[in-house]
Amino acid sequence: MGFIEQIPFIGPAAYYVLPFILVLSIVVAVHEYGHYIVAKWCGVHSDVFSLGFGPELFGWDDSKGTRWKVCLIPLGGYVKFRGDADAASARADDDAIETMTEEELAHSFPRASLWRRALIVAAGPVFNFVLAVLIFAGVAMVSGAYTDRPIIDSVVEGSLSERAGFEQGDRVVSIDGAPIDSFARFAETVTADVGATYDIGIDRDGRKLTLPFSYDFPIRVAKVTEDGAALDAGIRAGDGIVSLDDQQLANFGELVQTLSASEGQPVTVGVIRDGEPLSFELTPRPNEDPEVASKWLIGIQGGGSVGLSTGIEKMGLAEALAHGTTGMTNVLGNSMSFIADIFRGKGDSADLGGPIRIAEVSGEAADDGFASLMRLTAILSASIGLINLFPIPVLDGGHLLFYAIEAVRGRPMSERMQEVGLTIGLAMVVMLMVYATYNDVMRL
Repeated sequence: MGFIEQIPFIGPAAYYVLPFILVLSIVVAVHEYGHYIVAKWCGVHSDVFSLGFGPELFGWDDSKGTRWKVCLIPLGGYVKFRGDADAASARADDDAIETMTEEELAHSFPRASLWRRALIVAAGPVFNFVLAVLIFAGVAMVSGAYTDRPIIDSVVEGSLSERAGFEQGDRVVSIDGAPIDSFARFAETVTADVGATYDIGIDRDGRKLTLPFSYDFPIRVAKVTEDGAALDAGIRAGDGIVSLDDQQLANFGELVQTLSASEGQPVTVGVIRDGEPLSFELTPRPNEDPEVASKWLIGIQGGGSVGLSTGIEKMGLAEALAHGTTGMTNVLGNSMSFIADIFRGKGDSADLGGPIRIAEVSGEAADDGFASLMRLTAILSASIGLINLFPIPVLDGGHLLFYAIEAVRGRPMSERMQEVGLTIGLAMVVMLMVYATYNDVMRL
């Protein structure tokens, strides 16, 4: 039973709305809390901490005079600092500042030093990045993640590896007596010399065994993923991939490199199935999995050229944190590549998604299970943190740009210039949201 199916039924919209609100609320709450807590450390008072926009649903005042509230429209949030005229900290409230005591002024945002204001603004995106790392790490510790340990999770039926005697659970410990500590190193070594025979030392339930293994052409498909281009085209587990657009392939790494060079254009995959050559037309799809470094995927997994694959393992704290950091940086790298491709004319801006698309993906992730929903939360958190750092006025990056100019000039930009910048920035954000929502509607 999927995670979403365990939620009490309140209507068809619950499939999308509830996971969407949960995911976005976590991301926004952590982002705004980053602003709030760093402001507190810097001695700046927060008047309001709001989760959502519009009419207040409920809230309370804490002992320091901060109003904490949850509002009707769950599409964002804000922290309003003392002395701000608006929630975006775009300008100071001069009338309110004139009535403040010296002590109140000392705790206002407009009177804070430049470096304090910069820290407060940057804290939101930084907290999003940290949240992404912690979620990826937490999922790796609780539910597990794909590992590069040389422990065999599956053996492709009919593959060379099956004929050599490999079994699920085997741990590769050596090749010709040389220790092996990663599956990537194992695959790289045995595929380096076509036709060569290696003595593979394995540990099978505490027993030490040696299996002779000789790699031959072609690349073997260990698993075909659901909803992938390969499955739709007709490629099966156990097929041998021999070429891509008539270019002969020697190993799985060459396949990945050639797919990356395709920039998502249709390709012809040549395979061998039961000794018969076949070809399949398919279009690589953008990678949305931060645990996979490849930019374009056709939807095959596992043993690549050797007919073996590793699986999912639970990780310890240190390894999980390293995994979480890698996952977060992969999200940032993929996002930046996507944006760069659009500007270079190599990407498709129609792939931009808005709230409707996020809601759809949230519902699908929730149906796959809580771990999948949390991975989506991590991806969205890292993405929102990155977007907020873009040097566009009204975003955190726009404020940081203004502060950088202030640091160079020795004084702030004129109010008129800041207002013009904020107007342009707001227009850009609104246009982007309208376009993304248009794309969402066109997909329905």
